[in-house]
Amino acid sequence: MTQDSQELNPSAPVSIYLCLESALLASNWMTKSDIGTIALARRLAIALDVCLDSGEIRDVPALAAKYLNVMQQLQLTVQTRVDAKQGDEINGDQHVGEYLRLISASDTKQKPKPTERRAVSK
Repeated sequence: MTQDSQELNPSAPVSIYLCLESALLASNWMTKSDIGTIALARRLAIALDVCLDSGEIRDVPALAAKYLNVMQQLQLTVQTRVDAKQGDEINGDQHVGEYLRLISASDTKQKPKPTERRAVSK
């Protein structure tokens, strides 16, 4: 069964491995240092597919928990991406341009007039 036929038939089982590959293609934040974690995610996805396809579901909960943990480490879950986005807002990365604009703004206020010194009383 090809990926196209799975997309056309909504009742067909979805391959976890193919979903992972689609997610990896869509992610633009992966670096070479993530290769080991990506390899582990692929192995776990294949193991889950084999267990589910063969009907041997005894190992599925443990494999699924490990797979979810790896997906979270790669920021491939919705929750980890939302948390990362909120972290960016909290630490001010989104507002750096606004901050720099305010710092470089010229002061338009007029300087106050210096006060005159009072004469010393005798």
